[in-house]
Amino acid sequence: MRILVADTVYPGFLAWLYNEFAPGLADKSYAEQVETQVQGFFHTAGAWRPALEERGHEVMEVTANNPPQQVRWMAENDRLGLAKTLCDGFTFGGYTLPQRQELSWERAFVAEQVRAFRPDVLLCANLYLFDDDFLASVDGCYGKAIGQHAAVMPRNSLSRYDAIISSLPNQVAAFRAAGIRAELIGLAFDERLLPHLGAPERTHDLAFIGSVSGHHVGRAHFLAELARQRTIDFWGDLRWPEGVDTRNLSLNLNPAVFGLPMYRTMATCRMVLNYHLDAAGEFANNLRLFEATGVGAVLVTDRKTNLADYFEPDVECIAYDSAAEALAKIAELEADPKACAAMAAAGQARTLRDHGYRNRVDQLLALA
Repeated sequence: MRILVADTVYPGFLAWLYNEFAPGLADKSYAEQVETQVQGFFHTAGAWRPALEERGHEVMEVTANNPPQQVRWMAENDRLGLAKTLCDGFTFGGYTLPQRQELSWERAFVAEQVRAFRPDVLLCANLYLFDDDFLASVDGCYGKAIGQHAAVMPRNSLSRYDAIISSLPNQVAAFRAAGIRAELIGLAFDERLLPHLGAPERTHDLAFIGSVSGHHVGRAHFLAELARQRTIDFWGDLRWPEGVDTRNLSLNLNPAVFGLPMYRTMATCRMVLNYHLDAAGEFANNLRLFEATGVGAVLVTDRKTNLADYFEPDVECIAYDSAAEALAKIAELEADPKACAAMAAAGQARTLRDHGYRNRVDQLLALA
């Protein structure tokens, strides 16, 4: 089969990729830009590609919001003139001339790629961007459309999708209630990054790497309660929601890190905190479960009803129901380095054995 995978990345990652990791990358071919981005290891749905290719499928990996990469594809495929007409506006000097478009440039460019590649399966992992209007624009140019989602629920129409996969049981139920076929498929770890980590020293005892915002109210209260009693190394975007007591916190604040720098940072941590997005409800699902364990840190995560489906609590990870319980279990491991190392090794072994894309790909292909 021919499979086109469309996703997006954080602007901060693109800034690092093109300015620090690979200066001059924007002048390279589309294929070179895609493969260099892969080596930057920002996790996207493109991580499905190796497992799909091992099954004999042809995969095109698209990052919709990567301007130099997408413009290069349009140029290499004789669509540069068309690209100008599909842009949302022309900028010259200090002025921008807007253009009225049915689709944003990100969706319009991907639509051209779908028309050219004509995939048997179109896998879209940003359902805020790729909704029914997008699918209507490429009607007849693909076989089946599969969505992937596990975040705040989209408000746009998604009825044209043949199926949507999610790592959250509550969202699978919500999509089904809306009349859309939905299946539960867990997220996974991209083990390709491990050789790029080297052998870092575990110089940070306890860390949080991620975001705090209005979508993370529970996370915000939890981190604040911990940081009032002990030091936490923090990398990320910190925007405290209203109502969180932020007095007397011991946080070592660092800028957000994405892709390979994030994994390298995580690999210097003995223990990594996790607290799920509010939208996750009672279910464990997020990528941090597999990222932290995958790089060999002890995962310290909120206890969820299905956590045991992924890890054995208090053997392969720390599971907590409260900040007080988390603090007590963290202190126990800090006092016993051998037990800490054993839990880290057990968690990593479980992830590498059971939670890679090769473990999940047959579930995805069953929908194709």
